[in-house]
Amino acid sequence: NFMTALSQCDSVDYWAWGREVDLVTNDHYLITDGRRTHVNLAMAADLTRSVAGGAPWLLLEHSTSGVNWQPRNPAKSPGQMARNSLAHVARGSDGAMFFQWRQSRRGAEKFHSSMLPHAGTDSRVWREVVGLGAALGGLEAVRGTRTAADAALVWDWQSWWAQRLEWRPSEDHDARERADTFYEALYDRHLTVDFAHPEAELSRYPLVVVPALYLAGEATGRNLRTYVENGGTLVVSYFSGIVDQHDAVHPGAHPGVLRDVLGLTVEEFSPLGEGERVRITAADGAELTGDVWSEFVVPRGAETVWTYADGLTAGRPAVTRHRLGRGTAWYVSTRLDAGALDTVLDSAAEDAGLAPRTGLPRDVEVVRRTGESGDYLFAVNHTGTDAKVPLPAHGTELLTGERTAGRLGLPAGAVRVVKLDD
Repeated sequence: NFMTALSQCDSVDYWAWGREVDLVTNDHYLITDGRRTHVNLAMAADLTRSVAGGAPWLLLEHSTSGVNWQPRNPAKSPGQMARNSLAHVARGSDGAMFFQWRQSRRGAEKFHSSMLPHAGTDSRVWREVVGLGAALGGLEAVRGTRTAADAALVWDWQSWWAQRLEWRPSEDHDARERADTFYEALYDRHLTVDFAHPEAELSRYPLVVVPALYLAGEATGRNLRTYVENGGTLVVSYFSGIVDQHDAVHPGAHPGVLRDVLGLTVEEFSPLGEGERVRITAADGAELTGDVWSEFVVPRGAETVWTYADGLTAGRPAVTRHRLGRGTAWYVSTRLDAGALDTVLDSAAEDAGLAPRTGLPRDVEVVRRTGESGDYLFAVNHTGTDAKVPLPAHGTELLTGERTAGRLGLPAGAVRVVKLDD
């Protein structure tokens, strides 16, 4: 019964644990802190699937409506419970289970929602639970298929722990925050993400993102270099590759075992003050913004794509690109804001041959599961507006029985699952 949302798993190496179990399961509860909760849900589901080695897993717990342990515990909106459940299924779960069955009358969790609430069967929650059960019954053929991912995001619990030790240069560059930020940027490109161990086989992914790999041993360095030499596109963020598996700084200049693949060295870190920002510019005059961190970067084969325009590092490379073998490796030496990160990832995705998915609104996610029983396209609309989703082939929508061709109508807040024709 794992809890793989990055905000909940700060003491367990799930890569190690996942290898020891027959079925990976997960708890997931929405963190209602004002952010886009469905993005965190997608990330937790993708991470759970990755811990399972890509195999189907099981959502063992989530809530029908509000929980009882946050400062504020809002109810889920009509349709949100089914939407959340089927988003987990889209990303590899072979079911959707809840805590709890009957809302308890006593104890600490008496206000935690359930399948059968205090209001009984004459209630919205009960009717939605019954409706979800019928929907899941109609998706039986999806069971056992696997979710197809477009890109990988490298994540390592050992590295996260090492970066949180007391002697880090700055407290304001948390590894989990960087992973969240890069994941959200990939999500907004309508890409499905596998999380990957630093030494995992990466060749099947056209794009690999390394958002916070402070700790990286020799094997990791060789793995990432081989990936790029064989044609992959790699994006690495600042303060990566600094120490080995024993938390010893690699001999020579930073970034240690990543020097060769990135084609550069880092002479010195230059963390920024609270609220301080740096401008970075391109040759055509375009301008981006970074904060928290900057570095004195020296190219050793890499080309400078963006340059620091002010601060102590003015005139130095901020974002670089290194051609190595048949692939390319990008390095981002500052924390970019959302718009700037979009710009850099667009360029990296172009290198990777990942064509932009046009016609999909923000917060409409499209995920494919595939297996012996066929290909299934899940479309989840997290917005309040009806949408149209382009389809790669004709098919049958499993929740309504409708035949689809060309484009799929997706009502506001709805989920549709299309079995694509062979």
